[in-house]
Amino acid sequence: MNQIVFITGTDTGVGKTFVTAALVRELRRRGIHAGAAKPFATGNRDDARQLRAAMDGELTLKEINPVFFRRPLAPMVSADMEGKRVPLRVPLPVKQFELLLVEGVGGWLVPLTKHVKVADWATQRRWPIVIVARAGLGTINHTLLTIESARSRGVRIAAVVLNDVDKAGIATARRNAAVLRRLTRLQVLVSIKALADTLQKEVK
Repeated sequence: MNQIVFITGTDTGVGKTFVTAALVRELRRRGIHAGAAKPFATGNRDDARQLRAAMDGELTLKEINPVFFRRPLAPMVSADMEGKRVPLRVPLPVKQFELLLVEGVGGWLVPLTKHVKVADWATQRRWPIVIVARAGLGTINHTLLTIESARSRGVRIAAVVLNDVDKAGIATARRNAAVLRRLTRLQVLVSIKALADTLQKEVK
């Protein structure tokens, strides 16, 4: 059975694409046919290019990122400025992969349209989610807010992963991870390999 996991973030720029691409590479190294998609993007398609490289060019940019707007703003805002609408029904290459990682745009509550946020779009599909958060100062507040919002929607959180560990320092990252584990009782990880271990179970 093909599985889908949604990759979201506590904010824009926390490293969702880095984590998603690294996960695809690690899972493929383990023999799992993993893929990635980013349904919505704004500004440029650099994230889609990184995901395509992680899949050795298996998909086209259009297949990875079917909805794109030029201005680097929330999709709702960028679409409005271009006089367009954000389509919410988008094709995903699910059947091609054992595990498809679907990367969100911006943070968990970024608006896609006036009435639909990223959180709403993902929740409707009943996918488990991975939350990407910063490892350093401020991560506890941002991560708890994201977890609270996801849980209020009944979303299953597969794991939280702290990114930019090298920048924050491993001691800080591990301390923040320990605090978040204690407060949330979730898996809060600081390495891609540990996250891959968790997601590998989704395809068993």
